[in-house]
Amino acid sequence: MSEPKCPDCGVQGVENILSTPSKEQSRERKPWFYVAHCGECGHIYGIFTKHIFGKGGLQLVVDGKQ
Repeated sequence: MSEPKCPDCGVQGVENILSTPSKEQSRERKPWFYVAHCGECGHIYGIFTKHIFGKGGLQLVVDGKQ
């Protein structure tokens, strides 16, 4: 199986893909989202939102909406 490779700097390996929590936090001090990025050059692979499991099931948290 091949290793993932950064499209910007070319570094290979899963160990070089990092996940950093956002500075924005919920009332429970949990991050609102995570940024998946290259540990060498900072290339962003994607942003993953926080999900809340409420009474009605899965809910997406959107800033400014209730």
